[in-house]
Amino acid sequence: MPISPQALELCGEPRKPEQLVFGDLPDPSWISSPLKKWLKTAGITKKITFHCFRHTYATLQLSGGTDIYTVSKMLGHTNVKTTQIYAKVVDEKKEN
Repeated sequence: MPISPQALELCGEPRKPEQLVFGDLPDPSWISSPLKKWLKTAGITKKITFHCFRHTYATLQLSGGTDIYTVSKMLGHTNVKTTQIYAKVVDEKKEN
């Protein structure tokens, strides 16, 4: 996945090619803890999950003109049909 020069700089010095940049992360639910802190800091009291963030990201990308195939790849979807769910949301907003 291509990343911006700023993001690349934040990753630090390259290690072994087979070594993951974020390989030491715990299970996928680890994001819940910092997410709760970010929401509290922002004064948001509504329960928001990481999936909500992904959904918002995809919807904003499509609304901003990013093509569906690119969004699909950025989200790691193996089938573009999965990404079409987000496109339907954007289409409904346009109709309204």
